[in-house]
Amino acid sequence: MNRFAKKTLRRIKRIMVGVLGSKTDELYWEFRHIFDKSWAKSYISDSSVNNSHRDFLINRISNFYPFNSILEFGCASGPNLYLLAKKFPNIEIYGIDISSNAIEEGKEYFESKNIKNVFLSAGRGIEVLKNFKDKSIDLVFTDAVLIYSGINKIEDVIKEILRVANKGIVFLELHHSLPLSVYKDNWIHNYQILLEKYINKEKIKINRIPKGIWKGNWADSGHIIEVRF
Repeated sequence: MNRFAKKTLRRIKRIMVGVLGSKTDELYWEFRHIFDKSWAKSYISDSSVNNSHRDFLINRISNFYPFNSILEFGCASGPNLYLLAKKFPNIEIYGIDISSNAIEEGKEYFESKNIKNVFLSAGRGIEVLKNFKDKSIDLVFTDAVLIYSGINKIEDVIKEILRVANKGIVFLELHHSLPLSVYKDNWIHNYQILLEKYINKEKIKINRIPKGIWKGNWADSGHIIEVRF
C-alpha cells in the first residue's frame, strides 16, 4: 500500500472512529486483506519477525518462566508466537486474532516450519476469549493490540484477559498518566487506573519501552505493563 493510500485510509478511519468507536478497527483488521492483500504474509516475514521490539517483548515474557501455556490476544499471523515456539518448544502456545486471513496465513507458516505447539484460532476479541476457561492459560500477552480498543470496550477486554490468565499478563501498549483515555490515531489508556480496579496496585509494573524501538506515539507513550498474580 502506497503512502497516499495510507494517509487517505487514516483520515477515513479518524472520521469513522468518531461514529463507530472500536467497531471501526474491528472491521478494518477483519477485512484488511481485501484492500491490502499482502499484509498478513508481511507480518510473518523475516523483517517482521526480526523487528527489534519483539526481542524486548519476548525477553519480558521469558522473565515469567516457568509456565506451561501462553496466549497472545491479537496475534496476527504469529510472529511473536514463532519466536516463543523456538524458545519454549515444550509449552502450549495459543494465538487468537480477528482476521481469519491472518490466522490461515499463520497456520500455513507454522506447518511449513513443522512447529506443532502453536494453536491459532480466529474470532472477535471477547467472544473468542470466552472459549478459554477461567485461569486456563498461565500467561496472556498483547503487542500493540489494545490500542484498538476504545473507551467503550477496553475494560471488558481487560476483565476477560484477567479471567483467563493464571500467573500473569504482559501488555506492550500505549499508556499515559492522564485520568482519561485519548485517541491519537490509536487509543492511549491509563493501565494503572484500569488494572487497579481488579488487581492490587503492588502487583502492577509499568515502564517505558527502551528508546529507539519505535517512533511516533510509541516513542512518547510506549510502555510495558506487567502483572504477576
